[in-house]
Amino acid sequence: MPKKPDHPFPTVPLFGVPLSITDYDQVVDLVRQRLLSPQSQPLTLDAANTMTMTASCLEPRMRESMLEYDAILPDGMPLVWCMNLKNAGLQDRTYGPYTTERVLAELPRKTRVALIGGFPDVHRRLVEQGRTRFPMAEFVLLYDAPFAPIDDAYARTCLDQIRASGAELVFVCLGVPRQYDWVAKAKPLLGGRVCFSVGGAFDLIVGSVPYAPAWMQKAGLTWLFRLCQEPGRMWRRYFIYNTLFVWFLLTREILTGKLFSEKVRIDG
Repeated sequence: MPKKPDHPFPTVPLFGVPLSITDYDQVVDLVRQRLLSPQSQPLTLDAANTMTMTASCLEPRMRESMLEYDAILPDGMPLVWCMNLKNAGLQDRTYGPYTTERVLAELPRKTRVALIGGFPDVHRRLVEQGRTRFPMAEFVLLYDAPFAPIDDAYARTCLDQIRASGAELVFVCLGVPRQYDWVAKAKPLLGGRVCFSVGGAFDLIVGSVPYAPAWMQKAGLTWLFRLCQEPGRMWRRYFIYNTLFVWFLLTREILTGKLFSEKVRIDG
């Protein structure tokens, strides 16, 4: 049985998954420290939203993968609201695209960066914009995602490419649940690298997809903005996963009393 990770931040559980009580500054500082003083084991981070948490209730393998992460950041305001009912005291979420952008903008030294997944157009824009926006980032590997499920062969090929490129900071952009499958396969072989699963964060960072207005983000309505932007693609995702999130919140947290009784855990 593998040893569970020591979390670098205090956590509160939601659906049994430990969510980190942190903010942008603390996450950026953590990544900077690990890059300046690498360790023998990787640092694995994730930005989780309501879809992620719902999927963790539906897919046991994905749930087990999530439990192996060092820190799972609350990417969505609904998660922040649930955490604050357990005395987390958060003022804001740690949104994956904003966190990613700050990590790249505040790298402490020249850093070799890899992206696993994403699309060629996003990769091209990132390299073009990165010269001025992220001058300390050297994008040494931009590896396309397969359309098939993530298997051992793809993970091995990625790891070979990461080692050959010398990448120190790895962003995994494969979406739910595939990025969790990849990290579960790759983590034992990542060495001391920093690995951050961020889904489609780079689509927003490079401008391929627009950000929701700040007031909608604060109100937890990013999903509604995305639905209005891409109704044909997003309606099914939000209808199913948002509905199921409310159902799991009711049955696993409210009716059991956990939403009001579970407290902050400090184990980092």
